[in-house]
Amino acid sequence: MPPSSGESDTEDTSDPLGGALESKSDTNADPSAASRGALQEGDEVKFNARVPENLRDAFQEVCEEEGRSMSWVVRRWMLQAVEEGETGL
Repeated sequence: MPPSSGESDTEDTSDPLGGALESKSDTNADPSAASRGALQEGDEVKFNARVPENLRDAFQEVCEEEGRSMSWVVRRWMLQAVEEGETGL
């Protein structure tokens, strides 16, 4: 959202989580679209995330035990988060 008059458009470094908490109230996706399957359509893109190697390995092991790919599990979690409007964390 653009700053209103009197607001600065510079980043507030005194509260690094302020922007994240403020954006929690703003959604950029239609949660009902997930139930219609709209969020599962379209071109696939790569999504990179930095995690400790041991966390990645443990997650991979859990996914393999369930017979699922890590990508499938992350996509399902993302869809659930969008449908519910929160990450659940």
